[in-house]
Amino acid sequence: MRSWRKFILAFALYVALVLDGSLALFLHQFMAYGDAACLIMPIGIMLIALFDDLNGKEIWLALGAGIVADIYFFGIIGAYAVILPVVTWLLQKSARFLPEVFWARSLAVLLGVILICVYNWLILNVVGIIAVSPKAMLFSLLPTLAWSFLFVILSYSIWGRLARNYPFMVNLDNYQH
Repeated sequence: MRSWRKFILAFALYVALVLDGSLALFLHQFMAYGDAACLIMPIGIMLIALFDDLNGKEIWLALGAGIVADIYFFGIIGAYAVILPVVTWLLQKSARFLPEVFWARSLAVLLGVILICVYNWLILNVVGIIAVSPKAMLFSLLPTLAWSFLFVILSYSIWGRLARNYPFMVNLDNYQH
């Protein structure tokens, strides 16, 4: 059972993905105002990248989470599978310069949310899956950022504890005395 500890973050991201879909279903009447997006799983991967910025294996975790999220949400592989590893890498590099406080990390996550939303809008518009105007996408960013900030507030300590106590693919037995 100890060998499964390396994969607790992956399991937590899967739970966040299911929670993401469930909350999008049950909160759609509240999120419909401004066409907000529910981004719990991407927020989780971004917070993991900020808390554990030295673990390069988390980029692979972001790729796997992106593939699963693409299949779950879109039915095609590509949107999250590309942007989540890129955002994870960017946040890991910037985390070395950011202060390790809630406000700096939440601002970095909100910038990542903007990057993810704009990238997904661009890719899905180019492919023809959606037909959303740039104006409508820009108007949906503010409610999405508000919901994302609420999700960051609610899950910040959970992702921090998980990233510190159960780093992805790191054998913690090597660090025990």
